[in-house]
Amino acid sequence: MIFIVGGAFSGKRDYARNHLGTADLAEGTESFDRLCEADAVCDFQLFAEKCVKNGIDALAETERLIEKNPSVIIIADEIGCGVVPVEKSDRELRELCGRLNCMLAERADKVVRVVCGIGRVIK
Repeated sequence: MIFIVGGAFSGKRDYARNHLGTADLAEGTESFDRLCEADAVCDFQLFAEKCVKNGIDALAETERLIEKNPSVIIIADEIGCGVVPVEKSDRELRELCGRLNCMLAERADKVVRVVCGIGRVIK
C-alpha cells in the first residue's frame, strides 16, 4: 500500500497519476466494494466521515480495505493542520482522520507527502 498525504488541493491526485501511473481513482464516498477494486482511493478523509455517519468503526474498516486491496494507493488530506473546528463532532472527526493517517503511514510500504504538486517520499 502507498499512502499519499498533503493539504487540500496540493496536487496529490496529479502526483498519483503522473508519478505512480494511477488511472483508476475512486472517491472515498464510493461503496466499499468499489474501493476494494480501485487502484487508488482519493479523499480518504471522506471515507472516515462516511464511516462515522453510518456508525462503522473507521479504523477497522480501513484495516479491512487494506486486507482486501493490499496494493491500493490511499490519498488523504491532512486536515489537522487547519483551523480547529468549533463543533465537537467536527473536532472528533478531525482527530479520527489524524489517527487514520498515522495508522496508514505506519502500515504503508511508501508514504509520499505532496506540497505544491511536489512529492517528497518520507517513508
